[in-house]
Amino acid sequence: MTDPGDAVGLDGTTTAADPPDQSSCTESEWRARIHLAAIYRAIHLYGMSDLVNGAIAARVPDQPDHYLTHPYGMFWEEATASSFITIAADGTPVHDDRRWTNDGAVNLCRWIFGARPDIHFFIHGHEVPIAAVGSLECGLLWVNQPAVYLGHMLGYLDYRFDETEQFGALFSDLAERHNLLISRNHGHYAFGRTAGESFFRSFYLRQACEIQINAMSTGSELHLISDDEAGRFQEQMYASPHYNYDGATEWPGLIRKLDRECPGYD
Repeated sequence: MTDPGDAVGLDGTTTAADPPDQSSCTESEWRARIHLAAIYRAIHLYGMSDLVNGAIAARVPDQPDHYLTHPYGMFWEEATASSFITIAADGTPVHDDRRWTNDGAVNLCRWIFGARPDIHFFIHGHEVPIAAVGSLECGLLWVNQPAVYLGHMLGYLDYRFDETEQFGALFSDLAERHNLLISRNHGHYAFGRTAGESFFRSFYLRQACEIQINAMSTGSELHLISDDEAGRFQEQMYASPHYNYDGATEWPGLIRKLDRECPGYD
């Protein structure tokens, strides 16, 4: 059986790597690894994964110019705290790690973490409802509650397969100004200060897009929330003492759910 910590080559072969363990990491790095693995498992658990495609990453707390991401070929439900490869700010592996990394994931680490020192986790996914909304000229509309509390942090960029330095500069510029990005005809990017915040934003962006696509599929006229109302609702939501919009309420419950239904990530 192939261990998910092994490298997977283009020909399907594997090259064993010595995975890090708790004794080789600082306490804060190991905690970040556990939370990162939990995001991977949660994305799988809620049906938001895309085989081995997409990317999720974390910044190493003690070394902010070092990032953690998965070896390419790993399914999200296989993720453990020991799975991840440490990447430097220039995109190269920090250790003598021969596992295969996805160039796209490495570039995202450089562009997102380089542009946003406040961000410690990000998720890039290809969820069908989000890709569908990203294929519409209108984009995300004010048609439901999650759209209202996420819409003000959302930006758009046109899809490119060839990730040039020019594209990277554009991406970094957008990442500086938004916490969510929809890539037209492609997918999305969610940035968070915490694991819970990045997951919260991904989960509810998918929900917002799914509601919109379902409503549009009826062929009936949409009842839109006005821009003024959406702005007022946003202010009320974020001023409310009764709810957090950063995943802090949901994340402990998600960890308990993973411990019950998808254990072994730590």
